[in-house]
Amino acid sequence: MMDALWNQDEGEASRVISELLWKTISYNDYHEDYYHAFLTGIFVGLGYEVESNKEKGLGRPDILLKDDDNRRVIIIEAKRSGSESDMEADCREALRQIIGRKYAQGLYGYEQIFCYGVAFFQKQAMIKCDKMIDKTAEK
Repeated sequence: MMDALWNQDEGEASRVISELLWKTISYNDYHEDYYHAFLTGIFVGLGYEVESNKEKGLGRPDILLKDDDNRRVIIIEAKRSGSESDMEADCREALRQIIGRKYAQGLYGYEQIFCYGVAFFQKQAMIKCDKMIDKTAEK
């Protein structure tokens, strides 16, 4: 899953997270805060430094995942969709939120910043990456 996220492979990341949801959650868990905690737990379990709902820019991104060794960051905004057909639009709305609220502002020293909108509907996840800030290209 992490290789897929670092390589912007939306399809594979969506597939892996959906598979994990299918194997672990019940219909009682279909809440945005549950999905948020689910992702946070996965990343912490993999050994990443994770910030959850901490102030950045003009708001609070759901998840900020840091890879200090490689000087890169993933910013995730999660949405719970009302239907499967709403998932893509909800991903796009999450990405607009990341960019509009400037969640990447102040991440000094990181060379790559990956922005992901994630939509959940029941036991399905859809991930969209709309923007990658690559500061190595500026050098």
